[in-house]
Amino acid sequence: MSLLAVERTLTVYTARVVEVEGLLARVAVLLNPYDVRELTLSLDAGELRVVVEGNGFDADRVAARLDKVIGVLDVTVSSN
Repeated sequence: MSLLAVERTLTVYTARVVEVEGLLARVAVLLNPYDVRELTLSLDAGELRVVVEGNGFDADRVAARLDKVIGVLDVTVSSN
């Protein structure tokens, strides 16, 4: 029995943040129904990291949603 590696497409969004009160809750609501696999906030770095799995969605639309969240600045996108 051999295990096959499954290729997954991950899109990573990173943003500078200046306001953190309730930030994760606001982001979680805006990113529904995307397949969010990671949502982390570094208070030391002032950085939000969001990882979305899957194909067939508009990565720029997700970035635009993040950009609308109060306290989120400079959203960048990278994919593998």
